[in-house]
Amino acid sequence: MKLPKGLGGGTLGGGGGLMANVQNAMARAQNLEQELETETLNVDKGPVKATFDGTGRIKSIKIDKSVVDPEDIEALEDLVIGVMRDGFEKAVELRADRVGEITKGLPPIPGLGL
Repeated sequence: MKLPKGLGGGTLGGGGGLMANVQNAMARAQNLEQELETETLNVDKGPVKATFDGTGRIKSIKIDKSVVDPEDIEALEDLVIGVMRDGFEKAVELRADRVGEITKGLPPIPGLGL
């Protein structure tokens, strides 16, 4: 099959044809989830600390007993929510950075929203 002009032997970003770059990006994208699972993201809100993987899954949470006050559970809940929010945001940023690395130099692909 003959490829449309610009999809075969031309260069993009100084290396290989567009198809080679797209295939390379697809291969990296297929491994992205596993790559993110190996990342460790730490969030420290003082008395509440948590560890997440790069997908946003929480791996551990540590709560200092000094903030466990039966008369003020809302303060502890707010700290936990803050840690969870920050961990998720870090994971979203990490994923966006990795997707940016994968798609760098590629033209926009309609329908992918990348």
